[in-house]
Amino acid sequence: MSAAQSGLAEAAQVVRTAEVRSWLYVPGDRPDRFDKAVTSKADGVILDLEDAVAPEQKGEARAQVLAFLATRPACAIAVRINPLERLIGLEDLALLARAKDGPIAILIPKAEDQSMIRLADHLLRDGGSASALMALIESARGVVAVANIAQSTPRLAALMFGAADYAADLGQQEASFRADHARAAIVNAAALAGLAAIDSPCFAVKDSNAVKSECASARNFGFFGKAAIHPSQITEINICFRPTEAEIAHAKRVVALSSGGVITIDGKMIDMAMLRSARRIAPIRT
Repeated sequence: MSAAQSGLAEAAQVVRTAEVRSWLYVPGDRPDRFDKAVTSKADGVILDLEDAVAPEQKGEARAQVLAFLATRPACAIAVRINPLERLIGLEDLALLARAKDGPIAILIPKAEDQSMIRLADHLLRDGGSASALMALIESARGVVAVANIAQSTPRLAALMFGAADYAADLGQQEASFRADHARAAIVNAAALAGLAAIDSPCFAVKDSNAVKSECASARNFGFFGKAAIHPSQITEINICFRPTEAEIAHAKRVVALSSGGVITIDGKMIDMAMLRSARRIAPIRT
């Protein structure tokens, strides 16, 4: 296995497992916030080159993001590029593909079919990049195609839901629209492909109760974690989605004692479904 292949496998595994549950969005043209985001309690940081950056600032934002990646920040860093249907998105991807110090993952916005994800995979491979891919599902077409998108390439490590764009696509208001079907479709597709499923951010930045409520709902749907648009949201996300030390210890015990069949631990039956769940939790560092 080449160094690039080994790095890709490691990056994809980190994103797929329970290690990274809270993702904090940071505008790519605000380098003053990069270090603060890395030292926050977020498991991962998404440097955004798309919606958070004005058109006239996109070139500068890309340069700032590449410069920051070169410092090798001690945090899981993903970069959301511009749409691949636009030249600027292809330019984003090409530069990241060639970057000596690339992000752990590249978030593809408006993912709507397999060809889009496979194109990104081919370009990253051509550039020798070890970055994993994350697909942002944020349109009606994307939701319909999500099962196929999830199976597009081994480089794909996560599906993320974009609630605001999805609601707009359906002519609804994000604050009041219940996107249950979309969330269920994304979680199901992620589970089938062995990917992480990350929920959309809560846009009520100053409402901690709203964040808590959305986190509980997302976890009940089966999401691995949730994105955030402000550091104040991270604590609630981590509390909701990150397993406790007791849960991690129990998962490790299940994995260690299981022989692949049905066993009993502390008087409770452990079957293969429970073993799979434990294996998702067990790699987490306490």
